[in-house]
Amino acid sequence: MNVPVRRIKVPSSSGIGCGCCKCLHLGFLHSSHGMFKIIEMILGGLCQTMLMNFGPAQAQLIGMSFYSLLSANAAATSGVTLLLICYVLSENTYNLIRTSIFEIIFNLSAAFSYLSASTFLSIAVNLYLYPVYLVTMGFISYPAMIAAYTIGFALGITHAVDAYHAYRHYKGFPTN
Repeated sequence: MNVPVRRIKVPSSSGIGCGCCKCLHLGFLHSSHGMFKIIEMILGGLCQTMLMNFGPAQAQLIGMSFYSLLSANAAATSGVTLLLICYVLSENTYNLIRTSIFEIIFNLSAAFSYLSASTFLSIAVNLYLYPVYLVTMGFISYPAMIAAYTIGFALGITHAVDAYHAYRHYKGFPTN
């Protein structure tokens, strides 16, 4: 006996329909989780731009601290961008990843990487670039590297707060 299979459509809370389903989960972008991801992506891109435009010329002078923040930023910003794309394309992916421990560990590791690399760069910049800044007219690498590690500190704090919100979501506490 053949029993017909009933397909149940679960209505999406927000999305753009393409006929048979809700393809884009744009409501995510208006949530606090979406705002965190957008802020992390924009600040990460800004930090990467500052590092790439003004850091390579001074990399010999400030050493591994430059490469440390550059690597941390590239890894975290790539991860955030991929998560943002996945969350916008699939509400199911958002619900599965956000309720797992992955988001907590990712954000904690990004926060630790940003905070440690920014601390390292801040020490190197103030120790090695500040004297050059005092004697060289128009030396813009010093303020640019200060901006880069300041953005790195802001990103570290943002990822830490995002990890806290992800933990609350993971434990089932209400989030907005």
